Amino acid sequence: MSSDHNTLFLRLAGPMQAWGTSSRFQLRRTDLYPSKSGILGMLLCAMGVNREDSRQPLKLLTPLLMGVRVDRTGNLDWDYQTAGAKLGIRSADGKIKITASTGEYETLLSRRQYLFDASFLVALHGDSTIIASCANALRNPTWPLFLGRKCCVPAEPVYAGTESFDTLTQALSSVPWRPRINAIDREGSGASVTLDTYLEQPPERLVPMGARLVSDVPVAFGFYNYAPRLVIKNQVTVPMGQATQTQRLSARHGNPYSEHFYTVARPSRLKLDNGLCVFCKSPAVEVHHVSYENAGHETDSDLRSLCKTCHDACTMLEYGHGRKERVDPCNPAQRTTILEQINRNLKEQHPGRRRELLKAVRST
Repeated sequence: MSSDHNTLFLRLAGPMQAWGTSSRFQLRRTDLYPSKSGILGMLLCAMGVNREDSRQPLKLLTPLLMGVRVDRTGNLDWDYQTAGAKLGIRSADGKIKITASTGEYETLLSRRQYLFDASFLVALHGDSTIIASCANALRNPTWPLFLGRKCCVPAEPVYAGTESFDTLTQALSSVPWRPRINAIDREGSGASVTLDTYLEQPPERLVPMGARLVSDVPVAFGFYNYAPRLVIKNQVTVPMGQATQTQRLSARHGNPYSEHFYTVARPSRLKLDNGLCVFCKSPAVEVHHVSYENAGHETDSDLRSLCKTCHDACTMLEYGHGRKERVDPCNPAQRTTILEQINRNLKEQHPGRRRELLKAVRST
């Protein structure tokens, strides 16, 4: 490894990953690619930095520009987890919650989303001294590294080398893509392959068309304080490399997110809506199911194009509030309910609100 290299590569592959940029208490979703907060948290973990000591190190790490190449998209699915069993959980005012019907400590049931069988190549670009420090930490981490959550263990070493490049696009184009040896016919057998990328834009540049504002730049871990950055989706064409020995994980039983959904149904619905959210007309980045009757063979009528804000609200109404019926953002009768949920979600994201809740708990 040269101390003059300005780009660090990370390979993120494993049976499960979770990269959430929003927390809805009982509902914990994952994004489709790694968040900057997750990557910087991984670096601090490798360096042995505690949460309460993270503010100063993050000032050095956050200027690094981050790019993600999606080598395998993976499959989305859900799991249930409990918290506070026999110990209790605290309410916003700091008191232990009691179940009214039994008089016992309340147990919180949360619904958590995971990304199964995905693989990403992450490039961090910036000051060569900082890059060298991060590389040394990843090669000999102080604490174990995880892919977003502690249950998500990497299937191969995270550290993938350092090099020097002028741009993130050049960096992500330089590493060959490796198909699995048992799936070359399905995943590709040509001389090259085109892959999606998510590239962080330097703050001093003009905002490009299609750029998305993502609030996942941590100011200090443990205080739910995040700054925004601009991310644009693009593509790179890379050469085909040597096949790997890893086996493909089977899709979990009942997983509604089939290959048909990603390759046919989702692009078709986004095209039908001209790439706009059907609720607020912002650029659409996600697709929402209003029906699972045709799961695996979805039609345009089963789906709705949404921006992340509107999709979070619809999902929270369905799962976080335990609604039995699906939420349809095109239904005028549901518009007020969805708007109210959007406002609640935005209020919860306010960093000052989280600090107030933490102070209330610690003062009791």
